[in-house]
Amino acid sequence: MPDALRAQVDALLEANRAARAELLTAVDALTAEQRREAWFGAWSLHEVIAHIAAWQDGFAIALERMLAGERPVIPGFDAGGDDGDATDRFNAAAAERAAGQSWESLLSALRAARERHEAAVRRIPGTLPADRFIEGRTARRLANAGEHDREHIDAILEWRRSKGYRS
Repeated sequence: MPDALRAQVDALLEANRAARAELLTAVDALTAEQRREAWFGAWSLHEVIAHIAAWQDGFAIALERMLAGERPVIPGFDAGGDDGDATDRFNAAAAERAAGQSWESLLSALRAARERHEAAVRRIPGTLPADRFIEGRTARRLANAGEHDREHIDAILEWRRSKGYRS
């Protein structure tokens, strides 16, 4: 079973890498002004990338905690009271923290989040039982960062097309 779990983890990591490559291609070759143009509600590409980096880093931390036998908690995500606004508060905080960052530092944070996340995912085989990595379980959802990237890729590409920004 460990070999089967390792194969699943390797396949998911490859899917995550492919999604990240598509995301980076989607944001490539834009000017500083274009990256700060609001188009995703009140958000620009800058805030979208900050949001993706914050969630991936949070997924990594939650996985690290899970692998240590602790409850998988994403720092800064407080669902207390279950008022339905926890995600919005987390997203707003991520965007606010990134407001003054340069694009280069934002991409560096995105890369660091991916590296930390990938390291945590690689530790799943040999640490967690295979049944904790099946579809729908927390470990699998936290490991699948590529799904979150893909949630934004089509919107970014559509925005670029609508503005005539070549990719």
